[in-house]
Amino acid sequence: MKPFVKAAIRILKENWLGLLIFEITYRIISIVLLQKGSDFAIQICLNKLGYSYLTAENFGKFITYPPTIFFLVLGLLVMCFALTFEVSTLLYCFESSRRKQKTILPMIIYMGWKGTLRFLKKYPVRGLFYVIICTPYLCIHFLIWNVSQTKLLQFSLQQLGSSNYLQMTVLLVLLICASAVFSLRLPCYLMPEEDLKKFHNHTVRSGKARWIKVLSGSVAVQIFAVLIAFILYMAALMIMVVCVTTLKAAGTMVSAVLFYSRLIQYAAGVAAGSAGIMLTLLYFYICFAESEMVEKQEPRSLGSEKKSAFARVMSSKFMLYGITVFIVLAESAYLLGAIRRNLPDMGPSRAAVAVTAHRGGARMAPENTLSAMAYAVEAMADMAEIDVQETKDGEIVLLHDTNLKRTTGFSANIWNITSDQINQLDAGVKFNKKFLGEPVPTLEQVIRFCKGKMKLNIEVKYNGHNKGIVKKVVKIIEDEDFTRDCVITSMNYKFLKQVKQENPDIKTGYTLRMSYGDLSELSDADFFSVKHTYITGQFVKDVHKMGKEVHAWTLNYQGDMQRMLSMNVDNIITDDPELVRKVILGETDRNPTFLTLLKYALQ
Repeated sequence: MKPFVKAAIRILKENWLGLLIFEITYRIISIVLLQKGSDFAIQICLNKLGYSYLTAENFGKFITYPPTIFFLVLGLLVMCFALTFEVSTLLYCFESSRRKQKTILPMIIYMGWKGTLRFLKKYPVRGLFYVIICTPYLCIHFLIWNVSQTKLLQFSLQQLGSSNYLQMTVLLVLLICASAVFSLRLPCYLMPEEDLKKFHNHTVRSGKARWIKVLSGSVAVQIFAVLIAFILYMAALMIMVVCVTTLKAAGTMVSAVLFYSRLIQYAAGVAAGSAGIMLTLLYFYICFAESEMVEKQEPRSLGSEKKSAFARVMSSKFMLYGITVFIVLAESAYLLGAIRRNLPDMGPSRAAVAVTAHRGGARMAPENTLSAMAYAVEAMADMAEIDVQETKDGEIVLLHDTNLKRTTGFSANIWNITSDQINQLDAGVKFNKKFLGEPVPTLEQVIRFCKGKMKLNIEVKYNGHNKGIVKKVVKIIEDEDFTRDCVITSMNYKFLKQVKQENPDIKTGYTLRMSYGDLSELSDADFFSVKHTYITGQFVKDVHKMGKEVHAWTLNYQGDMQRMLSMNVDNIITDDPELVRKVILGETDRNPTFLTLLKYALQ
């Protein structure tokens, strides 16, 4: 590894500034284009399907829709072209540095483009195959970062791997191993053909031992790239926390740290992606360029071709430096504008935010029980969220899972047992001994207990065996005169339509595990109850423009609560309503320590 470090320093020091500017420019432009292109393609597919939005309910139809598959394939081809361009560009920089020739951004882009077209023309099929196979290994840092930042990708992977987790893991490992082997030869395909033949003969003669050594070294380089990015990330976070504690007023520091830490996380992800592919390619290039058979050659002159008048003008120092400065200024202006548009409210938390005890406050008492309701009332929650399902004989009881095993220890699906059988079960036995004998309550019992004390968020679960449940729930609410003291939510939008048909006065909420697109056509939902990891400031603004509310679930960590408050959500659903109330009233961490703020930044 020591010879590689020496060779890498020798090559990088010649054109490090050009490489840095190119990687920053390329990453920003490619990420923006990827995001805009993805949004455009998704919207087209949704429109053709007749949807204005994408949720967990219609995700299956969306992902198997032929136009969606077409855009996925097209996106893969575009990514392959982009990777080929980046590899060609970096190799040109390495070659120039090895020959001790200075180069700057416009020339780097021009030569990268030229190399890409030459490669695709020469290897239209084999080259495409190579790039596709090499992408997972060369871009592993960027792919991981992109998945971590894109909730739609996370949801897609969860859906694909939910039933075949082990198989998916094995497949990914095998794919990355194959990708690493093919990545070793990719740079050579972008070299002139005579170099490719020499390299092929050299690697064949060198045997498997050298291949294994080179690949092992590339893994070490990948890990080194992550370490560099992590060290820079931690240093940036600590500097940011120091600045916030010095400049920000008490009560606003947590919000500021949460916002700026996300920007730093974003930048660190981009840096890790750039460092990973650049250092790995540099390692492969050095293994090729520094080998004996190449050292004996006379270095090629990439600029020996006769230049056109346009090329001579564009390669003049004035144009080269002028274009570089223009690109840097334009991207800086774009980034500053994007940051300002997404800047959340850094002021103190709003006391108007409502607090909902999730399943009655599932941390302190058995979920969906009368004891949980009693705790929620004692904790001064504005509302308790409960889940209702239907027994075999039509009784509406509180239960989250379709099976009773997790909460009662009795393994049976709710639609297979009667209310009499449920009355024999203990909903507290698996929570704590002091709750032994806790019954599974009916909806009527909970409404009567909460009347005059607390409102209810009644989530109607869909399990495929309870198509008539909505009518029964609405009747119970009407019989108990609880219409104005409850809301009905569901992940099944058809249930909300049924509620409005039965009683338009009952407020309804659409529960979403993920959300993408325009929700304005969902007229039967009076508010949206969304998993907090999918909520952004822009999403909240868009929903508020519709005159509707955003309820965030399920928040149990103080930093997440503060982040949701800074985005102006209307309701926080939590297992710990007392903590949320303290955060809302500003009773926690008004003057947090350095370590406390750093902890927030790292979450």
